[in-house]
Order: sequence, then structure tokens, then C-alpha cells
Amino acid sequence: MPDDLDLDEARRYRLRRQRPRWYDPIKKFWTRQISVTVSGREARDHLALERTFLGYLRTAVMISMAGTIIAQFFRLQHSVNPDVNLGYFVVGTPLAAVFVGSSVVVVLVGAFRFWRQQNAMVRGKVHAGGWEISLIMVWSVVVCIFLFGTMVGIPG
Repeated sequence: MPDDLDLDEARRYRLRRQRPRWYDPIKKFWTRQISVTVSGREARDHLALERTFLGYLRTAVMISMAGTIIAQFFRLQHSVNPDVNLGYFVVGTPLAAVFVGSSVVVVLVGAFRFWRQQNAMVRGKVHAGGWEISLIMVWSVVVCIFLFGTMVGIPG
């Protein structure tokens, strides 16, 4: 009789393989990416990650404001006889569009980095450095050199 009790108990506590459900990938995505539960000890890292994303957002806003300022100043710099091919009035809008487009790219790169870092932190890993920071730095230098060349090269 005791053997039957042990057999029933063993059958009750035996691990069974769960059948995959159609919503398992959605549930996994939701718990890893959207609704992440963070313990008190790890909250510091997640808050630092949020501050880093806000830094990307702040950088994008400043680049966008620079584009708006360039558009306004180049439009206001309208001379009596403007050069229809290459003048401040003509170049202002495309140059401002480059700055505003760059700000959108900075926000997207920041969001990608945030998502990648959060996914790594949930798994207990971290991505140090990365190409994102170098990309933004190099692109900013290229755009600033182009802006400087435009300012110097256009006859005023």
C-alpha cells in the first residue's frame, strides 16, 4: 500500500512539458520588452538607461532647434538681388531639413539602443560602448563641417 501512495505522489509532482500556445511569443515579448519587472537592486540600472534615452532625446531636440534657427536665419537673410542658384534663401530650407532629419535619426538610434540595452539587462548582460555613439558623433561633425562650408562658400 505505501508503494501505491508514493507512485501517486510521484505522478502528481512529475514535470510535464507544456504545449506551446499561440500567444507564447507575444507573452514573452511583453514580459521582456514592455512590462519589465525590476527588483529594487536593479532599478538603478534601469533608471540610468532611461536617463540615457532622455539624453538622446535632448540631443535630438537641440539638433531640431538648430535646423529651425537655420531655416529662419537663412530666410531672413534675403538680399535685394538674391542668387537664385546658390544663396542663403535657396540653401536654407534643404539645410534645415538635413538638421531636422538628423534629429529624427538620433531619436531612432537612441530608441534602438534603449531597447537593446533593456533586453540585455533583463537577461543579466550589458552592452558596453557601441556604434551608436560613434555614428552620432561622426554625423554631427560632418553636418557641422557642411554648415560651415555653406556659410563660408555662399557669397553674401
